[in-house]
Amino acid sequence: MAAALPDSFSGLVCSAMLRAGGLEREAASRELRDLLVRASLAYLLRQDYPATAFGADNFEALAEDFAQESLVIILRELDSFRGESRFTTWAYRIVINLVADEYRRRAWRRQPFDENVSGNGWQNAPQQGPESHVQSREVWQLVIRVIDQDLTPRQRHALVGRYFEEKPLIVIADELGTDKDNVYKLIHDARKQLKHALLEIGLTQAEVLATFAQG
Repeated sequence: MAAALPDSFSGLVCSAMLRAGGLEREAASRELRDLLVRASLAYLLRQDYPATAFGADNFEALAEDFAQESLVIILRELDSFRGESRFTTWAYRIVINLVADEYRRRAWRRQPFDENVSGNGWQNAPQQGPESHVQSREVWQLVIRVIDQDLTPRQRHALVGRYFEEKPLIVIADELGTDKDNVYKLIHDARKQLKHALLEIGLTQAEVLATFAQG
């Protein structure tokens, strides 16, 4: 008979069971999947998301789908679990992030097309975003030039998408064929490069910080 999964679902024990073959792995996977179903269902209800926002009729079917997808991710990423927190905390974070990302992705797709943020529309003085902190039109033109000339295409795509087009990180990640962690790094590097270039041009530290007040 397969060993029962501990009620605490403690990290190292559970991780070892999921790595094991045969009946032990199957039993651990079933228990984990049941926990993920409950976690995703509770999160969906707590956030008050409408099921139709996910193209579904009810939360139960959604929870099943999210649990199955999360289980695949967890089994693939087992080596990244270091036992620094409870295994359930790590697993719950994966399924909840999956639900939240899918909601953001679908919400963005439901937005009406805006020609002002397509192509190079971001250059046309958006009402919200970094230009709201820029002190002069001249500085804004410098920002545009640096973004166009000094950033890599992927850095530019990530920076413009996040700050000017206000896209969710998961949408940018989908567009670039990567994950959110890499998008974070692209944006971090782009902002660092932008600040360095603007300082080289002759802006003061205060003007640079005002250009991107969030960073």
